[in-house]
Amino acid sequence: MRNKEYRNTLIKRITRQDEPVQSNDNDSTIIKSEAYFTPFAGKVIRNIYYRKVKVFGPKNINDTTFTTSMKLIHLANRMHYDSREWVIRQSLFFREDETLDPFEMADNERYLRNRPFIQDARLYIRNADSDSIDVEVVTKDLFEYGADLSQFSAKDIRASVSNNDLFGAGQGLRVGMQWRSDFSPTWNTEVRYTKYNLLGSFIDMSLGYTTLNNYAQLDTNAYEGAVFINFNRPLYRNSAKLVGGLALSKNWSINIRGALPEEGDSIYRDYTYTVVDGWIGYNFINNYKHDGTIGKKPNFALLARHYNLSFQRKPDQLRYKDDPVYNNHRLYLLELQAYRIDYFKAHYFFGFGRTEDIPLGYNLSATSGWESWKGRRRIYTGVETQKFWLTRNQGLFNTTLGLSTYWLNNAWEDGVIHARLEYYSRLVNLRKNRFRQFLNIDYLNSPNPFFNKPLNINMDEGIWGYKNTKLNGFQRLNMGSETVYYSPLKLLGFKFNFFTALQASIITNNSDDLFRNPVYLGLGGGFRVRNENLSLNTIKVSGYYYPNAPDPMKKLMLEITTIVDFRFDISALRAPSVLNFR
Repeated sequence: MRNKEYRNTLIKRITRQDEPVQSNDNDSTIIKSEAYFTPFAGKVIRNIYYRKVKVFGPKNINDTTFTTSMKLIHLANRMHYDSREWVIRQSLFFREDETLDPFEMADNERYLRNRPFIQDARLYIRNADSDSIDVEVVTKDLFEYGADLSQFSAKDIRASVSNNDLFGAGQGLRVGMQWRSDFSPTWNTEVRYTKYNLLGSFIDMSLGYTTLNNYAQLDTNAYEGAVFINFNRPLYRNSAKLVGGLALSKNWSINIRGALPEEGDSIYRDYTYTVVDGWIGYNFINNYKHDGTIGKKPNFALLARHYNLSFQRKPDQLRYKDDPVYNNHRLYLLELQAYRIDYFKAHYFFGFGRTEDIPLGYNLSATSGWESWKGRRRIYTGVETQKFWLTRNQGLFNTTLGLSTYWLNNAWEDGVIHARLEYYSRLVNLRKNRFRQFLNIDYLNSPNPFFNKPLNINMDEGIWGYKNTKLNGFQRLNMGSETVYYSPLKLLGFKFNFFTALQASIITNNSDDLFRNPVYLGLGGGFRVRNENLSLNTIKVSGYYYPNAPDPMKKLMLEITTIVDFRFDISALRAPSVLNFR
């Protein structure tokens, strides 16, 4: 360890992350998930074997030849609890003596790969003969330990530590804290426990306690604590019949600044409320065939949801008495959904080289129900459609269109019109350099708002970096362009993605001509850094220029922050909801 070159080489090998599988995954090619399994459809599964690829050292999940005598690599791997074989077996959709279903195998590989504690997974067919096969289940874990430092200054420190596969048993634990000198109390905490695939039911359960204002905040400029428990059973495979979820929480406001009931512009709102939010769905028509083909007709599912927010204590201030946010809210929804989704595998969209799953196809939903809020009982109706398709040159389009409204006394109110278009270009390969272009347009309008609150263009709602602007309205158009360069640069296993971004937003009241209003611009660039072997958030370093920034924004912003790992939404069915207006 005294030799610097040897030490640096050792560290790089410890922290080296996966490369895409070169033998059968072309960087710029999008591959059908079930294609590999289709030739073996209907054959009997004789045996199931399990193989674990070490977290540190191997180049990728197919690296079966890796060996090393370096003690530090062995020590790093010993620090990690491998996911237990029973955890992997419990997560399989098939057993010995059953026949192979290509869609089921592809679904299972995708399910494993999207577990928070697994970096990549493969199902391989071995020893195939005329009527039977063996299956090898290969998994590569993420390093289970993680940490996040989201705030650090002389007056504010916010951090957390986590383990996303505690004892290798498919369970996670997160402990967070914040110290802030101007808060009372100055210390606040969070504890969250998660059990994935509870008792083999494919239900994920999480429960926790937090005073960090990071769980379903009711309103802006309020600080909350919460205790909660959640259950969620997604459409983990296409042939699953039942999906659903249940979220229970008790939330309360915290007088974090020690304000008196009325103290200038700082007003503490003293309130407590509970939330019961449950949904269930039944997938009653399925057109995925056992031979690895999918019919042209859509699948159908029926879903229902009940949401109830009930106050035990409301703010004393009269100004909040008539505010719908601080009144009981109950909602019942019934949804019929038709969908036809096929799944593909690719690389270099939102990741740094990991395998990414892409849902291509369409879904159409029709939703109706009723709402009781602030003494008004209204009927809700809405339709939404989404289509995700591949172009001839392997670019991707994702289009969304939604229309909804509430009805009361034969009049409609709080109507919402939403349209969105996203485009992802084909990956351009220039030797070891890779590029991809991202474009998006998003339009949102509420022609007749009643409870709907005005939109803004702050941060994720419009232009990244805008904060506390007073630009509000009920009609908004956002446009964005981002060019990403997936560089070959590596530093101790961390990869770098460089980007340039252009954002534009227009906002106005619903009665105004949208295009007669100013176009607010944001131009930026920077890089993102991540090691996909580790359970760490992506680090983002960026700078932005705002040529016509409104008050109180400055024209320049420099930022170093962490962002969560973003992935395509691969679940065709989720809880019914009203069309969001925010």
